[in-house]
Amino acid sequence: MAVVCDDLRLFCAIAIFLPNKAVVTKNIISVANVTTVQPIKVLWVGIGCTRLTSRDLIAIAIEETFKKNQLNLSAIAGIATIDIKAHEVGLLELCHQRNLPLKTFPADILASIDVPTSSPDVALKTGTASVAEAAALLAAKCQTLLVPKQIFKSSYNHENVSPSTLQGAVTIAIAQAEEEYI
Repeated sequence: MAVVCDDLRLFCAIAIFLPNKAVVTKNIISVANVTTVQPIKVLWVGIGCTRLTSRDLIAIAIEETFKKNQLNLSAIAGIATIDIKAHEVGLLELCHQRNLPLKTFPADILASIDVPTSSPDVALKTGTASVAEAAALLAAKCQTLLVPKQIFKSSYNHENVSPSTLQGAVTIAIAQAEEEYI
């Protein structure tokens, strides 16, 4: 762990260094002996999903992936996906509920991004071999994924959610931007 401060020491960032990864997790602001912790919004979640995937399944996929990779949900800068999903109800509900921006990209732009895991099936359906990974990289303006794609399906069992509310399938990937999204 490292603490990095600006010249005035008003804004400090705590960074956790994982093998080959550095994840900025919190922004600390100290004013008049009062310290508050604010998240630095640097993580972009790329999402690919089947039509009518539920908000609950998308939320669980994000939460489980963040938990597994020891990432702070408060560091999410936004959600990124393909433009044909711009009106997908589950995505819109999640973004509205969590006050997150939704960035969308056309298939030809996503197809131009080099990703570790491509899918010929996705390419046939959308015109790009990667949605989640490519969208996360584009939104974060970086070339390396923090977390490669993870797939969750409606058959996923979660103890706090009724299986009937978990509709569809979702793929997520996470990339870290160099600058905070404001």
